[in-house]
Amino acid sequence: MREARLLAAGFALVVWLAACGGGGDSAEPPTLELQLSEQSGSGQSGTATLTEVDGDRTRIVIELANPPQTPQPSHVHPGSCDDLGPPVAGLSNVVEGEAETVVDMTLDELRTGKLVVHAHKSAQEYDTSVACARIPAT
Repeated sequence: MREARLLAAGFALVVWLAACGGGGDSAEPPTLELQLSEQSGSGQSGTATLTEVDGDRTRIVIELANPPQTPQPSHVHPGSCDDLGPPVAGLSNVVEGEAETVVDMTLDELRTGKLVVHAHKSAQEYDTSVACARIPAT
């Protein structure tokens, strides 16, 4: 009789865990959405979404309105949108208004308050900024 009760309790626990998603951590990874502001009269604005991939990396997805035919280099830079330092992380070129890159930086490392996500007009017009957003500190 005792074995039957233990078996029934074990079965009930398995059913309950399955209904609850197996008891594992089902929380969404930390995400931060930035508003990319138009620069240099580009007519381009949009979003940059930063999502923790694992404990060591972050996915950065850029979406820009009014894309040109030319790929647009994008990076994470130190400084401000008006005074960029050399890139600290290269991002995929924005093509048809979209780019997605996984960088070897944690979300916390990106959230120092001293970095920006930035898109350039083209490789030929690298010094012309088209969209930018400051990554806020945590």
